[in-house]
Amino acid sequence: IVRAEAPIHQGAVFERARLLFGQQALSAEDRRALDQALSLAARLEGIAEQGGVWWAEDAVGAVVPRDRRGAAAHLLRPAFLPAEEVAEAARRLLAATPRLTEAELVREVVGTLGLPATAEPAIAARIAALVGAGEIRPAG
Repeated sequence: IVRAEAPIHQGAVFERARLLFGQQALSAEDRRALDQALSLAARLEGIAEQGGVWWAEDAVGAVVPRDRRGAAAHLLRPAFLPAEEVAEAARRLLAATPRLTEAELVREVVGTLGLPATAEPAIAARIAALVGAGEIRPAG
C-alpha cells in the first residue's frame, strides 16, 4: 500500500487495509497488527514514516500533487492529505500564476487535487499555515 500510494497518511493506510479486508471497521487488534506491520516494513522494506505520513524511503520529499477525482472516499478526506502534497500543489500553482490571492489559491489547490468543495476550509487552514511560515507568498 505504501509503495503504491506514497506519500500516504497512516489513516489512509488503515482505511485501505479495512477495504481490502472487507470489514466495516478495524478492530483494536487489527490496528495493532497494522502498526506492527508498518514498523516491520520500515525496518525491512524501505519505507519510512514522517509526521504521520508514510513514504518509500527513496522517495521522501519527492511529491507530485495527485488528482483525486474518482478516488476512494477516504483519499478525499483533508485530514488524510499529506501536508507536503498540499504545499507542492500551492507552490506549483503560484509558480504558474504568481498573482493568485490566498483565497484563489485555496480554490485552485482544491481543484488541482480533485477534492470536493467541502475541503476548502481545511485546505485554507493549510495554506494559511504555509503563508504564516513564509513558505509561500500569494498575491494581495
